[in-house]
Amino acid sequence: MLPPRTDPVDVDEVLKRAHELTHGERNTTYGPPHLDYARVAEIYNAITGASMTSADAALFMIAMKLARVGHNNAQRQLHLDSVVDGAGYLWVYAQCAQDLEYDVL
Repeated sequence: MLPPRTDPVDVDEVLKRAHELTHGERNTTYGPPHLDYARVAEIYNAITGASMTSADAALFMIAMKLARVGHNNAQRQLHLDSVVDGAGYLWVYAQCAQDLEYDVL
């Protein structure tokens, strides 16, 4: 287990860090999120016979981060990287939903 941080955490940095992760080098390395997650869904569907969409794949990643945050929460811990990643995956979901032409409410 990691030792507790003694420095103050700037939670206002969460969205800034998520933006840097989702708009930076990853787009160059993996391509736009809606295409990257479409590939993930295609592979998952080939393995399982399911019919997951790119948005479903992003929701799966959000669920994974929520499970990890929940585990840390039960121990009264804040794993900041999981929170940053979760925010980033929500943006990825929105990109995938937009590409799939979901109705916007």
